[in-house]
Amino acid sequence: MKFIYILEDDERTQADLYESLKSIDPKLSIRFFLSLEQFHEWLKLAMHEGTLALAKGGQKYKTDESEAIEPSDAHQLRLVIAKNEFLGIKNLDLLKRARDFFVRKKLCPAEEVTSLVITAFDSADFDISLAEERIINNVIFKPFDKLMLKMHLEYALVGHKPLSTETVSAMQMQSTIEMLKEVSLNSVSEVGFTTFNNHPIKPGALTKYYSDAFLTDDKRSVLAVCKSSTEMTPGNFLSEFLFFGMDNKQVSQIRRNILQNKNHQSQELKNSLIPASSFALGKKPEMPVPLKIIIVDEETTNPLGSELRQLLIDKMSNIEIYSYESFTQLLSDLADKETAHRQTIPAQVDLIFANFDIFGTEKDKRWQTVTQYLSDRGTKHEVKTPIVPELYLFSRRSVALEEVRTFGEFVKDMFFAPLDRTYIVKKLVSFHSRMVNREAATLARVDEERVLKVANPVQITQISEAGLILKYHRSMSIGAFREFILWRPQELETPEIVGTVNYTEEDKGEDGGSLNHFVFFGMKDYFLKHIRLWLRESYIKTKDKAS
Repeated sequence: MKFIYILEDDERTQADLYESLKSIDPKLSIRFFLSLEQFHEWLKLAMHEGTLALAKGGQKYKTDESEAIEPSDAHQLRLVIAKNEFLGIKNLDLLKRARDFFVRKKLCPAEEVTSLVITAFDSADFDISLAEERIINNVIFKPFDKLMLKMHLEYALVGHKPLSTETVSAMQMQSTIEMLKEVSLNSVSEVGFTTFNNHPIKPGALTKYYSDAFLTDDKRSVLAVCKSSTEMTPGNFLSEFLFFGMDNKQVSQIRRNILQNKNHQSQELKNSLIPASSFALGKKPEMPVPLKIIIVDEETTNPLGSELRQLLIDKMSNIEIYSYESFTQLLSDLADKETAHRQTIPAQVDLIFANFDIFGTEKDKRWQTVTQYLSDRGTKHEVKTPIVPELYLFSRRSVALEEVRTFGEFVKDMFFAPLDRTYIVKKLVSFHSRMVNREAATLARVDEERVLKVANPVQITQISEAGLILKYHRSMSIGAFREFILWRPQELETPEIVGTVNYTEEDKGEDGGSLNHFVFFGMKDYFLKHIRLWLRESYIKTKDKAS
């Protein structure tokens, strides 16, 4: 016989739990303990009698008319449900000792340990993070959503096995969500930030990050690209990141927050025309080769390209700029074709600035065309060390963050109108030592440790209101916790949903890896509403793609 022990003195909660458990399996033997003292007395009995004590513990529900059960060594304690005030996060040590006791006294098989579920009210004094222990299967908040209650109780009863039931209505889908990892934010500046990591970050890697340091009235995340990663002490790396594709509103808010912080510091940002290394003993200083820059913008009314060109001329030295009003004309000149508007451009180019609309439709295909023309040009002009120029985009219209991210593989950065001249100058000087600013700029930063969460895109194959199946390159340990974001445009309203690994299996698909089954942990009504909205929107998107 499988026994369920419930530590609960509230009659309404007792009724909800009893009815839900009986709807899952009418054969379950359910016993209630109305106080922690009553449970302690039973533990004393179990100390001497072991499994024989299971039939003697607690009391039946008031409407339970099942026959009396005789003591037996075959009985098992399958699940303990306890209200937080009785046996919750303040008694984690007691929970751990009780769980070990259940195994030691053979009240449950060692390979199928008694599941533990805590019930609690979602109040300010309840810290869900304290409950994120592998010994706890879940926290279920009161008042109960009866469907969710049944789902999560069934997961707890089944244990670490795949759940096969009509109770959980899951959507089979190939979709990308975000899995969060917490790192230490070390400092924030006007153009980026630094972190401490236990491993090096690959320079050029573009990732999404969440932090209150990036908070505006409609978002709390940024995209950033790693500039460098330096090992400071064994196993401790200081990584520097520069923002990518930041909209002006967020740039201004971050700058304002830094300057209003009384502990902010300022540093001079100035690249020298002749680096100090050129003055080494016995060496004649060498003037650096000017940066070759192409600007292409097909807008005819107040083109941003012209504004950017003037900005570079005003603020930078050691540059040569070639401006184009036609993308087709640029390709013709790269191929050295004789046309009416031909410009003579250098054999090799360092930077290209282009209007977003030129690349916004075909994206990387157009850039591949440009790089092929440049490669052919380099071969024709016998360039000894050809390079692929860096591409910067500028746009008069706003672009959704998730779309901005798709440009990260081939775009160095993106700037938006109205052009923030100060921000652009500081970014370009930070990127390029050869980008020489005529006047020194002042870069403000704040050195303080904060929580920063890295948002890694991961693939899921199935999702429901109770959990998901994650496709990953390895199996995760049972009971491990992860945080997920099911992203929606209303970013400030998007919760961080905790999941715990309930089961893993081999992915038999072509790519291999593992399928990790997660159960959502500590679900709140608001989280549930968000998941339902995300599921509905994902279903609509899937239908639109199919049509």
